[in-house]
Amino acid sequence: MKALHAIAAAVLAATSLAAQAVGQRADISIYDRATNRELPVYWHEGRAYVVGRPGNEYQVMVRSKIGEDLLAVVSVDGLNVMNGQPASPRQSGYIVAPWTKIDVRGWRKSMEEVASFYFTQLSDSYAGRTGRPDNVGVIGVALFQRKRVEPPPPA
Repeated sequence: MKALHAIAAAVLAATSLAAQAVGQRADISIYDRATNRELPVYWHEGRAYVVGRPGNEYQVMVRSKIGEDLLAVVSVDGLNVMNGQPASPRQSGYIVAPWTKIDVRGWRKSMEEVASFYFTQLSDSYAGRTGRPDNVGVIGVALFQRKRVEPPPPA
């Protein structure tokens, strides 16, 4: 994977779903904002890869395929996109309403502002600049389905 950093390859990992469940709850894609197109996905040894052009901004797109809310915990370079901390499925994320999609365009700076994601060299990456380069090139999305709440029994 280190060799792919120079060409800014990104790995998609559905970390909370078993391999056979990937794509059942949502579709995950990477959209290149400079070329206005979704990047093609290449599979190798059970992992999905996309190749981006250095300098191009991108966004992570999550499209719900179910009739219930999902929580999407998104990470880039091993860091949660909402708080910049090392990624964990127990962190905050985005609510994806049934049958809709969200576009995660960058690192959340406030409720109104994000710093765009862009393909770059390790030394220019946010994770690299903050001394956490271990997962540079990895884009992760952990999906959680809301637990159903049964109505109370009739009185």
